[in-house]
Amino acid sequence: MFDIMFFVILFVVVYFAYYFIFDDMLKKERYTKISELVILTKKFNLDKKKMNYRKLLNGIAIINAFIIAFSATLVEWLPIDIMFKLVVAFGVILILIFSLYFAYGKYLNKKWGK
Repeated sequence: MFDIMFFVILFVVVYFAYYFIFDDMLKKERYTKISELVILTKKFNLDKKKMNYRKLLNGIAIINAFIIAFSATLVEWLPIDIMFKLVVAFGVILILIFSLYFAYGKYLNKKWGK
């Protein structure tokens, strides 16, 4: 039960942190400096004229919050040495980044692709 609460609390905190950072960058029109946005736009050939940046950045904030919360919860749950926890966390983070961003990019390509 503690693990689920830890996951939810960490997810909400990280999500709001990313949401406020991205919202601030949208207001200042500095969204070209958001690396996730640039990578998704170039790799999946998204049309910048069709895109809704607020929805796109909300999805990125959800993905990043899930990656961080899931990795931290998994590492906290494992009863192994700290060095092995770091290795497991690194591997899990890499797998989640590649898989979730690839799936989100494919979804965005269907929605806003050229």
